[in-house]
Amino acid sequence: MTTPAGPVHCDIPALHAAIAPSSALKRERRALYQLATELLRGGCPHVPDVLDPDVIDSPLARNRIGDALAGRATLTCAELIGISAVAGVRSCCQELPVASRPEANNLLAGALNTVGAELRRQQAAFAPPELLTEADGECFTSALGVLRDGVALARRVSPELIDDLLAHVALVGVIDPRRAGLFVSASPRAFPGLILLKSPRSSIEVAEALIHEGAHQKLFDMAITHDLLNVDSDRCSPFHPPWAPTKRLWPLEQTLAAWHAYSCLAWFGHDAGVRAGAQDVGADSLLPVASERSEILGQWLLDKGDYLGTDAHMLLNGLIGRRPRTTRTTGSFSSAVAVDYVVNTPLKFRRCGSPDRVLVGRPLQPPQLYWISNDAAVLLELLGQKSFDEAIPTFAQRWRMQRLDATDRLIDLLADLVASGLVTTRATPGTGPVTRHC
Repeated sequence: MTTPAGPVHCDIPALHAAIAPSSALKRERRALYQLATELLRGGCPHVPDVLDPDVIDSPLARNRIGDALAGRATLTCAELIGISAVAGVRSCCQELPVASRPEANNLLAGALNTVGAELRRQQAAFAPPELLTEADGECFTSALGVLRDGVALARRVSPELIDDLLAHVALVGVIDPRRAGLFVSASPRAFPGLILLKSPRSSIEVAEALIHEGAHQKLFDMAITHDLLNVDSDRCSPFHPPWAPTKRLWPLEQTLAAWHAYSCLAWFGHDAGVRAGAQDVGADSLLPVASERSEILGQWLLDKGDYLGTDAHMLLNGLIGRRPRTTRTTGSFSSAVAVDYVVNTPLKFRRCGSPDRVLVGRPLQPPQLYWISNDAAVLLELLGQKSFDEAIPTFAQRWRMQRLDATDRLIDLLADLVASGLVTTRATPGTGPVTRHC
């Protein structure tokens, strides 16, 4: 009997950077929220060409923009609340903004209510959670000191990892321990960039919470800008974590996020020497079990390749050393062009500095946003002015190939654009149907 090999201890920050450096992820994320705000101009007729980082990185503003994109609300300029509205400069923790102003509890009430509802569901708290702020005097000052020590500890132990993750954290809120119940830390999904943690007792608690929740924030940014999940991901069967209650089921996205977080915790725990006893941790710490749980989650994900995007495949291969299994065959279209392809809705394009990534916005109600390749963007721009047949010579020259070969390649591009709805088809007289061969 042999023991299964554990996850590969690869360089997680380097793997993240291979998909996209943190600077590129932040640039693309900001471009997405900027374009979304422009398309949601209803109550914001004078949106600046470039929103201030204080606003565009703010979990409060991103929450409102997200609600408007989902069709749950109408965005107004008054709702674009910046980080500085809740975090004073003097309370910054090694460049990490901390919610400190007394009004933070009101402004972040939505996030606190989300956490409170989950705690009540688990019967883990009896009072709504509240933030410690400057109004709490020494309690807040003491918590801030431990928080700073925790960031310093994380940077001593795993400097590349913590800096890689904290680049995606916009705001930290410290929960009053008297109103926290069994709460430890959380990243409320509806408030991207926000981390909430219970007022810490030790620097290692802080370091672990920041690694854990920072890993979620990193993955959140990757999920909205890169290819982690595909169009079929919602059809994937849920996962039951064996360490959780029987009825607890995680959808694919949550399982992927948990696997990524446990992988980062395992990396940090290894660097800190937790298993070797070099670092004492509390009884509730996840560091001692992070490696085992990341392996369980990773093995489950390896069987879900049909529901994962190419970047998720890359993450799994990098951390486990194996690519997810897939059952699909690659499809291709015949070279017979049977329809004309048209762009019915004027589109907005944003090229964000990456060589082959373009953000496209459709000004619908609510707006829709897509990440596509540069070739696909050029094709969309051409189809807004001319027919598909007239666009073929441009790509034959662009790709330096014969017209027939360029046509075949273009139809593969069009398959994804038609499936997304960015392009529609209009029958062309005298042609037969386009067929797909699998």
